[in-house]
Amino acid sequence: MPSVPRHQPPLPFVHPAIVPPPPLPPRPPVISRPHQLRRVPPPIYHAPPRLHFIHCLPVEILCLIFVIGSEDDSYLPIAVSHVCRTWRQIALHTPSLWRRITLTPHEYMWRHRIYRARACTLDIELLPWRTIAGGIRRSQELNPYTIQWYMHIALPYIAKWRSLEIVYTEYSPYLWRATLAGFYSPAPALEELSLIYRLNDDTQKFLLFSEQAPHLRRVTVDGIRLVWTRTLFGNLTFLDYTHHGFTSGHQAVHDVISILVVCHRLVELRVLFPRGQVARLPSRRDHVSKRAKLSSLARLQLSVDGSDIPFELAHLVTLISTPRLTTLRLVDLGHSYHSFPSLKSFFYVYSLPPTLRSVHTNYGWYDPRMVQPMVQSLPKLAEIILKRPRAPEQVLNVNTRAKSVRVKHRTGSTSRTIAQDSHRHYYRIDQANLPYYSNRV
Repeated sequence: MPSVPRHQPPLPFVHPAIVPPPPLPPRPPVISRPHQLRRVPPPIYHAPPRLHFIHCLPVEILCLIFVIGSEDDSYLPIAVSHVCRTWRQIALHTPSLWRRITLTPHEYMWRHRIYRARACTLDIELLPWRTIAGGIRRSQELNPYTIQWYMHIALPYIAKWRSLEIVYTEYSPYLWRATLAGFYSPAPALEELSLIYRLNDDTQKFLLFSEQAPHLRRVTVDGIRLVWTRTLFGNLTFLDYTHHGFTSGHQAVHDVISILVVCHRLVELRVLFPRGQVARLPSRRDHVSKRAKLSSLARLQLSVDGSDIPFELAHLVTLISTPRLTTLRLVDLGHSYHSFPSLKSFFYVYSLPPTLRSVHTNYGWYDPRMVQPMVQSLPKLAEIILKRPRAPEQVLNVNTRAKSVRVKHRTGSTSRTIAQDSHRHYYRIDQANLPYYSNRV
């Protein structure tokens, strides 16, 4: 047995799992297959999420819907901005959505909305009620001190006013003075103005906006005396005028005819002389000779709120020339059950313009004997709309060639022919039947 030398070191221990495997022989080259012959795995279909159709509307249409809704509800911009993140971004980036400012004690909210409106014009409202959550209206106390506080919010932005609506329904002294104290700056963007306070007892005349409102087109006034100048009211196309009642008789007619001379571009005019007010200013005894020619007037509304047609209204219509009048509305606000006692006298002093196409008459203004003279004397008349007590509204379609009237009710229609041998003008009556117009006009 051979002996192992003692100076030779032992061999190292190698675990069999760590020993590397022998190298594989090289693989032969493989020619790749064409792309169209390769097997492509089928695509995996992912169903799109189901969206509500309103999310498919263009942003412009969605903005328009919000803006239209905000005209009826001043809190709608806040409501839509809390629906989702997308609607909130749309609301915050639509300045016209925040233009309506209804003055209430929430001063911080209205100042923030003015900021959101940015360069957009503003619609200012001061109403005797305020709307809370849910669209519920609650009355708010308005006195000269609270009004000055509210107007302090809006007056710095008078140059951005597009419309102004102020309505007072309860009496409090000097409301107009507290409201209009800061109206000495021009309103270059103002288009519509509404001032209503029937219980006003302040006879002072007010000059608004330094006589500068070039875009003013629509005005509604009730219970206030204003200084009517051409630079301020010369471009009006709509006027709803309720006389303040501080004057009566010929003086009231003179006041109104002076206003109509200034507003000679009117397209629509509404006039009311309210009853039950005592004149506070001296009146004139002379007859009014001034006349107003309204060449563009197409629609005229004459309203009565008492038991008879007032003398001022009957005298006023005789001083107005309306060569293009097409629509006449005779409104009885008291819904009388019988015709006005002076209805015949009114049509005696006021001859209907031959250009009329439509006549609306209701309650105290209606007399069954007036239909035939209108059809016979108005060559362009197309319809007569009647409203009587305890009866549905009727539309009489006039056939001017055949002199016939077709009556349309809400439930059906009938036709009848007007007799040709009747009186031509029912208001051409005897002088003895004139109660007081023949003596006072």
